[in-house]
Amino acid sequence: MLAGACCVGAITYGVVVGPSMLPPQDVQATTAMTPDAGPIAPEPEQVAELGPIGFLQIQVSDRDRAWVQTLRCTGDVEEDPVTCADLGLASSEFQRETEGAQGTEEVPEQAAAGVDVEPTTAADPGGEQLFTEVGEGTVCTDKVYGQEEATVVGTWEGQEVETTLTRKGSCEEARWQRLRALTDQIG
Repeated sequence: MLAGACCVGAITYGVVVGPSMLPPQDVQATTAMTPDAGPIAPEPEQVAELGPIGFLQIQVSDRDRAWVQTLRCTGDVEEDPVTCADLGLASSEFQRETEGAQGTEEVPEQAAAGVDVEPTTAADPGGEQLFTEVGEGTVCTDKVYGQEEATVVGTWEGQEVETTLTRKGSCEEARWQRLRALTDQIG
């Protein structure tokens, strides 16, 4: 019986007093065997993701309707319209396609899109190429994909933009699809 009472007392002591002997969880415990690690490095600050920057005025017309819309992208991914992010994504994809095409004999996607491949700079991450017009002498089909027409004027990633989009021919349709975020009604 005495042994049982001693065991119960030891367990109670361990439960009540034991945790108070442990170091707090947010404190770094050291011993004589732990090398001096110096101050704890601060956690890196989160860098806000930057999106595209530009201001565009888009005028779209169809057979029986027309609309004008503006798009302002400040580079703030969280505050800008979704269309800004869509255009940034289209620009990145288009840039990867054109960079992959450099140095090759023939690139069917580039020929179909009517794109003259030019290297980009750090200041122009595909922004200028995003609005590239169909090059002269590009082989395209004559198929008409729709009656819509759009005029885009403004600046995008520091580059002046003034272009017209149509859906007449395969090359122009490729441009229309690449810039579909602009030609659809922005909500």
